[in-house]
Amino acid sequence: MTASEPRAGAGAPRALVAVGRPYHLLARNTAHRWWTPLAAVLLAVAIGFPLLVLALVLLWGFALLPQGLPRIDALSGDESVVRAVLDDPMFQMWSGFAALVAMVPAVAAVVRLVQQRPFGSVTGVVGAMRWRWLARCGLVAALVFVPAFAVEALYEYATGTPGGDAAFPGWTVYGRIALLAVIVVPMQSAAEEYVFRGFFFQTLTAWFRVPWIAAALSSVLFLLGHGYTDPLVWVQLLLMAMCSCWLAARTGGLEGGIAMHAANNVIGLLLEATSGVPDMQQAGSFAVMSVLPFLAAIPTYTWIIDRLALRARLDTVVGGRASVHPLSLRPRDDLHVTGTR
Repeated sequence: MTASEPRAGAGAPRALVAVGRPYHLLARNTAHRWWTPLAAVLLAVAIGFPLLVLALVLLWGFALLPQGLPRIDALSGDESVVRAVLDDPMFQMWSGFAALVAMVPAVAAVVRLVQQRPFGSVTGVVGAMRWRWLARCGLVAALVFVPAFAVEALYEYATGTPGGDAAFPGWTVYGRIALLAVIVVPMQSAAEEYVFRGFFFQTLTAWFRVPWIAAALSSVLFLLGHGYTDPLVWVQLLLMAMCSCWLAARTGGLEGGIAMHAANNVIGLLLEATSGVPDMQQAGSFAVMSVLPFLAAIPTYTWIIDRLALRARLDTVVGGRASVHPLSLRPRDDLHVTGTR
């Protein structure tokens, strides 16, 4: 079988991957050695953590510059001013979401420097985002997750759960949160997908060559990246992560996972904002009925997207379309080579 590579721009690394290679094995190219996954992970941490800290520092600095002029008193010892800014729930929410986007440049650098492949191969087997497919996934995600959030909201209202009957904060505050939800949160959701379902899933599969081990490990890392302490929420996060990995392997790209992640975060934030600025605190217990609707919504969405992908005849492997076994995630020998992608 000849070698190929997902579409990339000029100057892209020249390591090749075999035609028919599925999404989760795109990091196992001609540049792969036994040590490259370890080197890639270590370098990603070495680059990503400082970028994350730098993003937070820049956001904090921007928050302390009202009207573009330095608050000298704030920076020279007035700790109350600094604390008031940094403890502001609105600022914590903005910085918490926006800073995570800084992880994407780290992934882009590592896949080019260590794995010698274009960043587009993290997106999918065609080397680029399939925007129309992403839009279809987003529509399905909205149709599936809006009812789930509606059930949760009705439960909280009926039982008097804290926040379920809180007063509307006003259109000014809600507008600021809605702006964050519409602009920043989708980028944050995509960034997490690129890191966990893209980079880690592909890199660990290149090492183990077994996708389910890599899917499980990357999903645990995703869970550890959050501060939830409720075991039922852990199940929800692990289910979402594993389903996103499965969709990436079955559909040949991250679009399905990005749409699900973004819909979950955007709809949730817009709903929570009706009761005021959402608390970014993730620790604590959650009611069973606040989680069960999503334990149903996630596999429902996954099944629908998988069926739609089959009907759309998406490229699922490098060079074309092949059936990817739902359990082993191995592509079968029925490759249909496509033309220009």
